[in-house]
Amino acid sequence: MRILGYGKTEKVDHLVTKEMLDRESHRKLQKFLEEVEMAIFSANREVLKKAVPELTRESFMAFAVRVAEARARYLKIALELSANANPSPEDIARLKAAREANDELLHAFEATKRVIERGYTLLAK
Repeated sequence: MRILGYGKTEKVDHLVTKEMLDRESHRKLQKFLEEVEMAIFSANREVLKKAVPELTRESFMAFAVRVAEARARYLKIALELSANANPSPEDIARLKAAREANDELLHAFEATKRVIERGYTLLAK
């Protein structure tokens, strides 16, 4: 008898456990993983330094303010529309545009923050 169907598969983080490896194999695996991390770090530093040389403390703080302003615009529009039981399609489009702008700026800000936290760039003074 065959049973056909679809199952949800999830990412498996560790296919090989420490217990499955002898000491030497475990050491080699750890060394390789450290080399991969360093390669990723170096690549990010090199690429980001060329692509975003204007990332400074001032530009990062200004970016944070722009994200806050986009969030405020989105919430302001939403609250204005909540007073109307039947918002127009144009009002909904305006709200959607404000949400998309907020979401995109927030994602970009979080990515920039991660770059700084990971040390891929040093903020110029």
